[in-house]
Amino acid sequence: MSLRYFDFQCAKEHITEHLVDSEVTVVECPHCRNDASRLISTPRIKLEGITGAFPTAADQWARKHEEATRVAYKKLYG
Repeated sequence: MSLRYFDFQCAKEHITEHLVDSEVTVVECPHCRNDASRLISTPRIKLEGITGAFPTAADQWARKHEEATRVAYKKLYG
């Protein structure tokens, strides 16, 4: 079982997000109780144009690494 968040839209155009198994394609709309179908959503990633690397992930790792180094340095040398 693989639970993930998906967006669903009913015929009345209510859009809701549900944590469901990846096989689920229809849920009940919590607003109007009609069937709501799973939407195809764009992934929330950013790729660097030339290499295909994930610069936001690399930047986040670098910031965390720098902060950890500062904390460790402060513990050692005050």
